[in-house]
Amino acid sequence: MELTQGTVDDPLAQIGQGDGYIYVSGDLDPQQPTDLPGARYGAPRALVLDSFTDPTVDESGGAALLAPFEDRAVMIAAWAYGNEWVGTGTVRDAEGVERPVLAVARRKVPDPLAVGPDEKNVDWIDRLIRITGRTLPAQRPHVDWAEVESRLGTPLPSD
Repeated sequence: MELTQGTVDDPLAQIGQGDGYIYVSGDLDPQQPTDLPGARYGAPRALVLDSFTDPTVDESGGAALLAPFEDRAVMIAAWAYGNEWVGTGTVRDAEGVERPVLAVARRKVPDPLAVGPDEKNVDWIDRLIRITGRTLPAQRPHVDWAEVESRLGTPLPSD
């Protein structure tokens, strides 16, 4: 079976508005269900890889896509698209057989223009992170810039 945008749109239309999933043909190249939506929605967020769920996945980061599969997800990639999450990947069905799946889940989208009275000085990057559901690393690595400049033999720009 060849996967086209139409063969992706049809199952998504079958799911309809709201949360749901549908199994797609097992005759597909395992990478194809991720590549095709990526051409439309951009780079995906990996929610599950080799049956390991990203520990940072929460409600703002696509967790609703994983709910129907419990611990049976093998690989799930997700895209934030408007007011929904679109996910593709593979899951184990009730018999334990690994099958390709398309999933949709509702996504709460914060109003990008809404700024509360206590948020007048909120950084636009923080607002963008909140809108997209992305998360920052728990801790950025410490860099001793004085040492770097010393080794380079020149000062670096302050920005």
